[in-house]
Amino acid sequence: MDSETQQGDTKLFYLNIFDIYVLDYAGTITLDKGLSNMALIENELRELSLNRVCLKILFDLSNTIWENRNTHDELSKIARKIFNPQNFDLVIYTAILNNEITGPTFDNEHWFINKDDAIKWLTEKTYTEH
Repeated sequence: MDSETQQGDTKLFYLNIFDIYVLDYAGTITLDKGLSNMALIENELRELSLNRVCLKILFDLSNTIWENRNTHDELSKIARKIFNPQNFDLVIYTAILNNEITGPTFDNEHWFINKDDAIKWLTEKTYTEH
């Protein structure tokens, strides 16, 4: 495990064939590290959202270790406010890959334990303007 992963950093890469951005969130996440990562992710999403009507994101938490439950819950509350799709001028679909939860959270968010299922769900999402 490299030091970047141990510190709990985020890596962003693009699955061109599927038009999906992957946020790989691995390592140990403290509250401070999580807040720092959130700022970086928000900036990335703002850049990626330029000139787009739809953004598909696979948020991989399968190798994330939370400092404690309180850290997870606090960061989750903050993230839901920052990354609320209404804060962006486009539609965002998010598949969250993890090790224990499956099912929809919102119309635009679904949790998966299998990466292939997450990619399939995202590729089925299409945006049509009303």
